[in-house]
Amino acid sequence: MSQTGSRDPITVYSFAPAWGIPVPTCSPFGLKLITWLKMYDLPHVMKVENDPAKGPKKKCPWAVIDGVAIGDSELIMERLKARAGRDLDSGLTAEQKATALAVRRMLDEHFHQAWEHQLFIDDEAWQRGQEFFDQFPPGLRVLVKFLARGGLRKQLHARGVGRHSPADIIKMGVADLDAVDALLGDKPYFFGDEPTDIDATVFGFLALTYYVPSPSPLWAHLKALPRLTAYCDRMLARYFK
Repeated sequence: MSQTGSRDPITVYSFAPAWGIPVPTCSPFGLKLITWLKMYDLPHVMKVENDPAKGPKKKCPWAVIDGVAIGDSELIMERLKARAGRDLDSGLTAEQKATALAVRRMLDEHFHQAWEHQLFIDDEAWQRGQEFFDQFPPGLRVLVKFLARGGLRKQLHARGVGRHSPADIIKMGVADLDAVDALLGDKPYFFGDEPTDIDATVFGFLALTYYVPSPSPLWAHLKALPRLTAYCDRMLARYFK
């Protein structure tokens, strides 16, 4: 039996792509997970599911592995490492692993809030952000988009970033992007010539800033960082031809 065995492919449930983007989902966490699965050559299928309440943790994405629904991209990846039979982080130093953890936390917990605000809450950016909901049936479209926006506004306020002015939120997001740019430097991937686990997270967030349309200054800042845009295109070509 091969490393992946005769098990059924992993099924990933994530938001639809929308906006004509060249990746299969507009969820940064969903894209992180799918990129990671591709990096490890783990057979999988993605099914569009725009209702995260159907997932085991009421969040997107989730995966069904051997008949069991599991939430949270990091927990899914941790569970699947043994199935993959290899570890792309095995050659990293303790310092590099610590750096990867810090960057992942920054993107997952902080930049994600700035990203959501600039795509769905900021009034100018909302003109493009609401296009995500155009895929819903006409009878639900208006209701769902404004319920979702109101719920997200409350979440961001509770988490902290939503309490700041739009200008300050943009500055915070810009600082996160500049930190990633400085750490990436001129390397093709985050830690050198070959991708490691952190590249799935970095690509998930950068790609859905770079490829998703928005008039936000945060989006414009990323597009003005050639090392990060080249990184996105490199990862896209490698894993999403």
